[in-house]
Amino acid sequence: MTIKSPQIGAHIRTSNDKIATRRLLALKNRLSETPGRIPTTSKVYDSKLNKTDDNAEAVIRQHPSGLSKIRLNRPTKLNAISFNMCDIISQAVLAWENLETSKAILITSEGRQAFCAGGDIRALMDLEQQDRHEECIALFQKHSRLTHTVGSIMGGGVGLTISAPFRVATENTIHAMPETMIGHFPDASASFWMPRLDGFLGLYLMLTGRRLRGPDVYYSGIATHYVQSKDLAELEVALEELASKTNGVLELHDINAVIDRFSVDMEEKELPFSLGGNIWQAINRCFQHNTIENIVAALKEENVAVSWAKETNDLLSKMSPTSLKLSLQLYYAGANLCFVDCMRLEYQLTNLTLASKEFAEGTRAALITKTAPNWNPPTLEQVDANEIKKRFFDTPISNPLQTLHEGGNFIEYPHTPFILPRCSEILDVANRMGHDEAVKYFMDKYNEKKGVKTKVVSVLNK
Repeated sequence: MTIKSPQIGAHIRTSNDKIATRRLLALKNRLSETPGRIPTTSKVYDSKLNKTDDNAEAVIRQHPSGLSKIRLNRPTKLNAISFNMCDIISQAVLAWENLETSKAILITSEGRQAFCAGGDIRALMDLEQQDRHEECIALFQKHSRLTHTVGSIMGGGVGLTISAPFRVATENTIHAMPETMIGHFPDASASFWMPRLDGFLGLYLMLTGRRLRGPDVYYSGIATHYVQSKDLAELEVALEELASKTNGVLELHDINAVIDRFSVDMEEKELPFSLGGNIWQAINRCFQHNTIENIVAALKEENVAVSWAKETNDLLSKMSPTSLKLSLQLYYAGANLCFVDCMRLEYQLTNLTLASKEFAEGTRAALITKTAPNWNPPTLEQVDANEIKKRFFDTPISNPLQTLHEGGNFIEYPHTPFILPRCSEILDVANRMGHDEAVKYFMDKYNEKKGVKTKVVSVLNK
């Protein structure tokens, strides 16, 4: 596959390396001195954005190789997406789409604490407390447009990365969607991606806000590769060198091969899939139901993964009952929608949920008082699922989301060959072939991709 527009996606970066920065600068200087090369910073951004200085909230650069770069630069705010960042990144990606010298996009971030904490929830809360509802909606609109723009052009979601063909997790990576804990719902295209994870894993993550660490982010299919953070700088240089050698043509399998060179041997490092085996099967048993009440009942009746079921039920008991029922309906709605329609639905729900004050109560309790929130209604039994559907899903808003870019009509994720095999496929093959034969089958099918054997064994190991 030849990439003519910036579609190779994102590298999940969770740490910064000063030595690597110096190494990259040296490489940039060498390449920029070569006759006929484009300048290190594309003039497109000097003239259109004027946001390329190193202190900008999103630093936009284009390497002489043609590798375009976005660096999230709000480390003290966990790189949460602001109004300004939405504008900078959206304009950059739209400009890069038609720029001949832009072959690929690499997204990184500044700081060691977080790649991206999502939308700036504190800023939203401050606006709502000041009754600046329209500005609050405007920020959600910008964030939704950004997610659609990045997702339909080169990959975005869960921050800015999940649509990308390549997503690199490290030992420092943490993935979570805790929105039901603050009276909201998983957004930023979660309604598209979570129903498309294996089995009911996506619904489990949406409702519970369960944190996944690096290895499980990889095994679950949210990341395509697992690399140690100390190797990220060298990986970045290797991608620049690949872009320099291709003369304007990048093949996905070549990019994949470069990242594979830096990938961790999961078996050698003894990094199993913590949600495999009995836990995986318990997730599917308990979360296959289409009501929250039935999910809770199944968790209480779970007699195999007992401690997991109790922990999960405890998590659900802390969430907004309204958010749980809304998120459940969103999961099933998103399973049948294309990417852009998922974004439009999420934006509609956001407009309507902000007016319910559940979000204000959840953020107040989580960020200010650090106390248990007072949900309204306070119990699942008091939340009518039919009323949720009528109030939020069947009520169109007067200002639907207007996207900045055409596209995003895909209904299935187009880059599944780069993620590990799905648990359901592993179980199906093992039932037909046997345990050992299944391991060999998947090792051959995935060309001995690192992590394949460990995931297969973890899924089959009860």
